[in-house]
Amino acid sequence: MAGDAQPTESHPAPPLYRTDRLNALSDGVFSIVLTLLVLDLKLPVRNESILTLMADDWHVFLAWLISFIAIARFWLVHHSITASLHQCHVGTLSRNFGVLGAVTLVPFSADIIGTERVQEPWSTVLFAVNLGLLSLTLGLLARHAVTEPNLRHPDHSVAELSRHLNHHLYLLPAVTVVAALLAFVEPYLALGAIAVEFLVFGWLTGRRR
Repeated sequence: MAGDAQPTESHPAPPLYRTDRLNALSDGVFSIVLTLLVLDLKLPVRNESILTLMADDWHVFLAWLISFIAIARFWLVHHSITASLHQCHVGTLSRNFGVLGAVTLVPFSADIIGTERVQEPWSTVLFAVNLGLLSLTLGLLARHAVTEPNLRHPDHSVAELSRHLNHHLYLLPAVTVVAALLAFVEPYLALGAIAVEFLVFGWLTGRRR
């Protein structure tokens, strides 16, 4: 594997760092994004009861729920990957910034399906693409951890990292592509496909515990 290659004089090994700041920055970004999702929960100003307003804007709360579950799920996977590392280098940090960049787009894509036109196919497509991009970046981070054994804790099993690699680099992006195509037929069916994948992932994760 490329990660097993020994450094040479012409290709010296990159400097290594502790993972403290990587984890601190990542947790900070995830927590801020979760907070931003709540800011989208606004009721229109009309002379009607709160229950009526909430019923009329139920799609806003659905978008919040889906987005919250998505970010929570991706944080758990990110935590599992970074917990396997006892050190990192610039390549690790670059891949992690890719994950964080995709995470910061979630409030925007969730707002589109929640407060704009949920029946508009392209709003659901953008949301699915955002989740697919986030999954791909997590899969690349997992592959980085697998292929660079010098960065991992020596007693950490590579089996779980390999599962994250395969699931988030291949399976979930495929689901988001299917969801993006379904959006042109029925947007709610597209969101349902993503929700089903999340439920299956949660069930499988629970069974492994």
